[in-house]
Order: sequence, then structure tokens, then C-alpha cells
Amino acid sequence: MTAELNLIETIAKHANFSTFSRIMETSGANEVFSRAGEFTVLAPTNDAFAQYSEERMSKLINEESQMQLRALLMYHVLPGKVMADALKTGKAVTGEEMMVTNINGIKVNGSKLEARDLEASNGVVHAIDKVLAPSTHFGAPKARV
Repeated sequence: MTAELNLIETIAKHANFSTFSRIMETSGANEVFSRAGEFTVLAPTNDAFAQYSEERMSKLINEESQMQLRALLMYHVLPGKVMADALKTGKAVTGEEMMVTNINGIKVNGSKLEARDLEASNGVVHAIDKVLAPSTHFGAPKARV
């Protein structure tokens, strides 16, 4: 079955991604999907954003250029279409590495995959239970699994 909706539309149609969808759009991060090729999106659920520090999110959203917010969001995007069972340690489109483990379920930097393999015309979406942060984000150490 070929998916008819693109990644932006696929993410937007799922209510549990409404926060991710909204900030991807308002920050301009969605422009990455206008590039040729396919992508894998590790989309934090609304519950994942609810666990994220309000102070950090406010700082990101209120930054004039929102460069840090876009960098954070782009860390959730991998080049190529990778189904859940084929996920492995690699790099996001930002060039930052992320660790994938499969012990008691697939995890990316310790964030558990929830809904998997939501196919789109230009890639695939996997729901995750935490907002991922690259090692350069706010000087935070790289998440360990």
C-alpha cells in the first residue's frame, strides 16, 4: 500500500503529535521535507512535550530566530525511510549521532518507540515518549541508554 499523505500531513492528522506538528510548522522546520528524498521522523508525542522543561521550551520558542528550536526538531529527523525493526545507531539530518538499542523494546537515546511505521509518501513516522536533545543543545550531555 502506498501512502498518499506526506510526512507533514501524516504528522498533522495524528492528534497525539499536535504539539510537534505545530512547532515544526511555526519554526519553519518543516522545510526539511521539501528536500528530495525520504525521511524518518521520530515524533515526540504530546505527553513527551508535557514532560519537557517549560523553561527550556519557552526559551526555544521565544528565541528571535528560533535556530535552537529548529536544531532540536531536526534532531528528530533521519535521512532515508527506516522502518522500526531496521532502526540502528546513526546520524540525524543535523549530523548528530543517536543511539538505538533493542533491549526490552526499541529505544532511541533512551526514548521508547510507541506507535511505529506510520507511512507517508516521503518517509515514515515513529512516535517516541521523550523529546530528544542533541549533545550541543543547551550544552546538555548526550543522552545515554
